[in-house]
Amino acid sequence: MEEISFRKSGKGKPVLLIHGFCETHEIWNGFAEKLSEEFQVFTIDLPGFGESPLPETPFSIHDVAEKLLSWIDQQNIRLPFLVGHSLGGYVALSMAKQAQQKISGLCLFHSTPYPDNDDRKSNRNRVVEFVKKNGVDPFIGTYVPGLFFNKKHPAIAGVYKIARRTSEKTLLAYTSAMRDRPSSIDFLKETEKPILTIAGDNDSIINVGTSLEFGLIAKISAVHILENTGHMGMLEQPEEAARILSGFISASN
Repeated sequence: MEEISFRKSGKGKPVLLIHGFCETHEIWNGFAEKLSEEFQVFTIDLPGFGESPLPETPFSIHDVAEKLLSWIDQQNIRLPFLVGHSLGGYVALSMAKQAQQKISGLCLFHSTPYPDNDDRKSNRNRVVEFVKKNGVDPFIGTYVPGLFFNKKHPAIAGVYKIARRTSEKTLLAYTSAMRDRPSSIDFLKETEKPILTIAGDNDSIINVGTSLEFGLIAKISAVHILENTGHMGMLEQPEEAARILSGFISASN
């Protein structure tokens, strides 16, 4: 089995879409097709999700990013633009911090450069204990609806299906890795790479005020707020999110 399972489509500047927690490359279906009209688009399964094997645990976000940087080299992908959804944004930031010469820029898609505060860390710990006691399915049952602004959104059923394939070991390992990740604020202040932030006005996980707070820290930056959107802009507002992303990538060439 390949260490990083991936799909690619289109031609042009390479764009790497990195999914979030309890997701796989499938979360980008449709959205990736829109982008592939202009770019060469890679969608991956993070280690432990989908068809990518789980590394030895415990591991850190830094370790996951290191694996993706090695994979980029193996695939001869030159200067990709990274798009990281939630957890994927943490990975993208770590990739950039380790080797920003290997990327052209990045998008924090419903993500944040801030580390977990004490309350978030406590919540991660509660998730770990809950899943150890009750298993993955009961957690997913409460987790997925909170990702969407419209609790009757037709995409919810598909997200449930994807999320329920997450193994307990993967869920626990990434919950701990997210809890322990460091701040990336200093990197944003110093980098010359273009940074796009896309946020949802009704995101219950990454507060829109937080996105507005950090979104313009980078020297080359832009912030876009999707209306009537929770944490899943690629599914809740796919046309608008793709338009914003395509415009920013093209302008930053």
